[in-house]
Amino acid sequence: MRVLLLALVLGACAAPDPAATAEPGVADTPDAEPISEPGFNAEAWMEAVEAATNDPDRVVLSAQLLDAVDWRTACGEDDPTAEGRGVVRLLHLSPTESLAEITCQRFDRQSTFALVDARAGRPPRLIRALGVLEDGTLSADTTASFFGVVSHDPATAPSRFDVLTTSAGHGGCGTDTHYRLLAGGGAAVEQIRAHDDCDEPLAPEDWPVVYPDE
Repeated sequence: MRVLLLALVLGACAAPDPAATAEPGVADTPDAEPISEPGFNAEAWMEAVEAATNDPDRVVLSAQLLDAVDWRTACGEDDPTAEGRGVVRLLHLSPTESLAEITCQRFDRQSTFALVDARAGRPPRLIRALGVLEDGTLSADTTASFFGVVSHDPATAPSRFDVLTTSAGHGGCGTDTHYRLLAGGGAAVEQIRAHDDCDEPLAPEDWPVVYPDE
């Protein structure tokens, strides 16, 4: 018994420090949560999503994805009647990387949504990242829920995606967060622009960079 306890203590002491390998200037998060489901064919599922022509069909396809990864984790209280609930679309970040955006609830200009790493060749993973507060600062906690409008430009920013969150109807204030998809799962926050004075609206490209500090 003494030998076993000593081995456990030595093993704990030898565990690597995750902070020691963190990339400077990038807010990394723990790996996303893989749920292995050998029967799920990601490539065939993505082809079906691309071929879908209406929202009811897209909702059926997001329900099929639940067999592999429970994206409802990102939606908080389970409300199957929420506007736009379960509508899925694909964002191809690069020739080998794709995200499934699944709506939790749709509003006039933006939505609450989950993101799933749906690349072919491995089980889907629910994307988690550090939360972004209204003033553009990073939360200490990770989240699987995103709010706003997600976009990407594979030609100029492969493996990256943006989430624009507006705080007023005119869209002149809010946060614009740039993320990088991590190879092992999850996403890192690379840059945040923020403008919280809604009485003095600015275009998002004119919002000041608040992360990282310059």
